[in-house]
Amino acid sequence: MDSSRKTAIIVGVLFIIATLFLFVGKAFYEPILLSPDYLETAYPNRMTAVFGILLEFACVLAIPLIPVFLFSILRKHNEPLALGYFGFRFLEAVLFVLVQINTLSLISISQGYLNDGGANAAYFQNAGRAVLSWNDWNFFFYVLFFTVGALMLYWVLYQSMLVPRWISAWGLIAAIMLMAGTVAEILELLSGFPAGIKELVYALPIAVNEMVLALWLIVKGFNPAALEPTHEDRSDVGVPVADLS
Repeated sequence: MDSSRKTAIIVGVLFIIATLFLFVGKAFYEPILLSPDYLETAYPNRMTAVFGILLEFACVLAIPLIPVFLFSILRKHNEPLALGYFGFRFLEAVLFVLVQINTLSLISISQGYLNDGGANAAYFQNAGRAVLSWNDWNFFFYVLFFTVGALMLYWVLYQSMLVPRWISAWGLIAAIMLMAGTVAEILELLSGFPAGIKELVYALPIAVNEMVLALWLIVKGFNPAALEPTHEDRSDVGVPVADLS
């Protein structure tokens, strides 16, 4: 098995980890920490919530490793975008950690509320709202970094044809949809729609696309024709540049 085939398998597995653990972890803590009655439920159910957050932290390892393993392949086609992809995914991972740590603070707020016996409910409600508001804005920038990075990745994949162009085009469109949906959420333009419906429209396409890309890389790998050395690469293997004209 050559190095490019190993890279394709590793990247495919990392994409699955980054997406799967995100949704699985969310399923554990979201009903507790993001429910309307989180002040009453967060602290008593803290073990489940913490377990869900820890599952999501697996994404933190996978997110920046994807561009690290892809760099040697992407740089042959567009080194600035390969570097940019790594930079935005690194920023995405940093913001992810900050949002999750901040989300965990809701457990402490719930504990304070319960210990206080509800005497200062308004204080704890305001503290919780401040945390959630901070998370909303940080999540916006998290999605911004993710979508910019995704656009860089899929544009290089589209131009290079390392994977079928229908996968790359789907990724470009899905990334734009996710960004548009997130902006609409921040501006409260979709407040009349159920949360599940909204996520189905603008978040599911990119999630499914990443799983399709991951499976393609694991099963098929990169297009061998697109892995051929470029004009510049040949000068690095002992072939005089003048002979290539």
